[in-house]
Amino acid sequence: MGCPGWYELLDQPGFEMLHPSVPAQMLEVQINDIRDDDGEIINILYDHFITEGPIIHTVNLLDTESEDNVVGDEKQEREDKEGSTGIADTGEFDDISDNQVDETDKLKESVRFQYDGRMMMKVTLRDGDDLLQCANYTQAPDPDVTQSFHVLDYMKLFAVNIQLRYELIAAIDDFEGLYCDKVDEEKVKIQIESNVGMDDAAGFQLFWDQLSDTDKGILSACSTIPPPIENAKAEGPCLITPANENGNFAGRKNVSFVTGRPYPDGDRNTRFMLFQVLGVDDDVRHTAEFFIQGLYTKGPGSSFALPTHYPIMVLRDPPGKF
Repeated sequence: MGCPGWYELLDQPGFEMLHPSVPAQMLEVQINDIRDDDGEIINILYDHFITEGPIIHTVNLLDTESEDNVVGDEKQEREDKEGSTGIADTGEFDDISDNQVDETDKLKESVRFQYDGRMMMKVTLRDGDDLLQCANYTQAPDPDVTQSFHVLDYMKLFAVNIQLRYELIAAIDDFEGLYCDKVDEEKVKIQIESNVGMDDAAGFQLFWDQLSDTDKGILSACSTIPPPIENAKAEGPCLITPANENGNFAGRKNVSFVTGRPYPDGDRNTRFMLFQVLGVDDDVRHTAEFFIQGLYTKGPGSSFALPTHYPIMVLRDPPGKF
């Protein structure tokens, strides 16, 4: 930047070969090609740094002089301490660690091109040690709408297990792929929106009033539907922080939820939970669809749960001839 054409005079084959004649200007650095030892293009990295970019980093070479002075001062202080007096450590320079000079060198102006990989999320539901799968469900969910389907009883407590990891190289044939199981806990968050517990259909007030405070708290967790209480607000989507655990995928997190009443009303006979990873460039989300079976009541005089009353109806032929 500021010196057009100067870079055409430079020839730098190999790695870390320095040119002392580089002018002290703003320097733009980008990757133009990336290949393996056999000369083949590494497609996934080529696409990330070149095709989708290009990614350009800017370095201010005007700062290198002051950085060199800092490193020089550190080295000189180290040499003064280790002089030729033959005296062991006097404690006078305890504030200078053995690696401080090397660390200062690393702080000098540098450029880093990093490929984090493609974020992946795995969501599973569990009841204790049992994995809640969509067994006996004959119609597979639409993968464009939902990624998993679950049939649960009403007021069923279940745990959601969320696992995050980066895919660096995808699995192919016998190759299992290459993954990174470390996630930046300060940057990456998991957002959960749930409507498996709350609903706004008739009779919910009666259903809600019969619950304990604990059940009400779990039922309304991460829901956008407010409780049937005057001026009450919905809790809204939850944000949780992924936790790195040794030996496991990054982002493992168990969160408890409970199912509410069934939805017997036409197109609303299923509920949904939406999981989304925030803080990454990729759109990473998982939609879980629920069919809740069991008790449903609209309240006294409106409906009753089967088989509370038996028999429901006795139908007799009328007397007389036809």
